[in-house]
Amino acid sequence: MNTPQPTSAASRRLRLTPHLLCAYQACVMAILPMAVISIFWKQEIGLSLFSIMLIQGFFGLVMALFEFPSGYLADRLGYRRTLLLAATMGVIGWLVYARADSVPWVLLAEALLGIGLAFGSGCDDALLYSALKATGDEARYAQWTGRMRFWAQFGEGTGALTAGLLYVTHVRLPFALQAGMTGLAFVAALLMIEPARARPPAGRYLGQALSMVRHVLVDDRALRALFAFGIVLNLASFTPVWLIQIYAVDAGLPTAYLGPLWAAANYVVAIGALLSHRLGRRSWRGTLIGCVALVALGYGGLAAITAIWGFAFYYALTLMRGLQAPLLVHAQQRRIPDTDRAGFLSLASLVFRLSFLLLGPAVGWLADQHGQRPVLWGLGAVLVTLATLAWRAIRRAGVDAG
Repeated sequence: MNTPQPTSAASRRLRLTPHLLCAYQACVMAILPMAVISIFWKQEIGLSLFSIMLIQGFFGLVMALFEFPSGYLADRLGYRRTLLLAATMGVIGWLVYARADSVPWVLLAEALLGIGLAFGSGCDDALLYSALKATGDEARYAQWTGRMRFWAQFGEGTGALTAGLLYVTHVRLPFALQAGMTGLAFVAALLMIEPARARPPAGRYLGQALSMVRHVLVDDRALRALFAFGIVLNLASFTPVWLIQIYAVDAGLPTAYLGPLWAAANYVVAIGALLSHRLGRRSWRGTLIGCVALVALGYGGLAAITAIWGFAFYYALTLMRGLQAPLLVHAQQRRIPDTDRAGFLSLASLVFRLSFLLLGPAVGWLADQHGQRPVLWGLGAVLVTLATLAWRAIRRAGVDAG
C-alpha cells in the first residue's frame, strides 16, 4: 500500500512539525523539580536511598505496564493525538505532586507521570521520522533527533538553574510551575500535523505484540543488537541520576549548588546531542565505542575520587547519553516497519524500564548498606562488560552505520 504524498501546503506545515516537537520536548522535559527531587523526597517525605529507588522502581513498573500498549495505540490512534494525551496526564501528575506530603501522594503523582511519559515514549521519535520521511528529509533524522534532545536537555538544564531558588521560596512551587510548562507542551502538540500513512488494523493486540517480539528476538539480529546496546547505555546514564544529588551533598557540595550542577549535566547532554550527528558522520563506529569508554571513565571517576569535585565525572555519563541516542535511534528507525514504528520503540523502552525495575532498588539497597562508591565500582564493571558484549553483537550483525 503506497503512502499518500502530502500536498505542497501540507508539506510546508509538516516542515514545522520538527520545530514543534523541539518545543514540546523543551516544555515537557523542563522538569523544574528534578534538580531537587531527591532532597525533597529525603527531607519532606522521609525516604531513604532504598525507598527512593523503590519509588523509581514503581515508576518504572507503571511505565512498563503502559509502554507497549501506548505504542500500539499511537500507531493506530495517531502520534499527535497520543502526544496530546501524554501532555494531559503530565499536567495532572505535576498538580498532584504540588500537594504531595506523603508516600501515597508521591506514588499517585509518579503513576500519572509514568503513564504520561509512556504515552509520549517513542511517539515523538515516530512522528519526527514520519514527518521527515514525508517531506523527503529522512536523511536528516539523526540531526533533528539531536536537536530535539538538545532542546529537551536545554529545557531541563535551564529549569534546574531556578530549581534551588524556587524550592527555597516554597517547596511546592517547582511542581506547580512544571504543570504550567507541560500545559505549553500540550499547545505545541495541538499545533502539529501528522503525515498520512498506512496504519495497522485494530485488534489482534496479543498477536501483534508477539509478532513484534519475535521480529526483534528472532528475525532481525541487527535490530536486537542495537536495542540491547541502547538499553545498556541508557541504564548506565539513568541509574546515577537518582544518586548524584545525595553523592554530591555527602561529598560536601552545598545544597544551593545542586541546581547549577543539574543544569550543567543537562547542558552537557544537549551539547553531546548536537555533536552526535557530526561525529557520527565522521565515524559512527568510533563515536559509539567512545560512548563505552565514557561509561568506564564516569563510573571509575565517581567511585575513585573522594574530593568534593568527584561529581564532575558524572558529566562523562551525561555526554555519553547525548552522543549515543541520535545515532542509535536512527539506526533502529531504518530497520523498523512503518506501520508499527511507535510500537517497536516502545518495546525497547519497555525492556529498559523492566531492567531498571530490577536494577534500581538493588543499587539503592546496596548503597544504603555499603556506601555509594563500592556500588559504583561494581555497577560500572557490569555495565561496561554488557555494553562491550552488545557492541560485539552489532559488529557480528554487520551494522556499520545508521
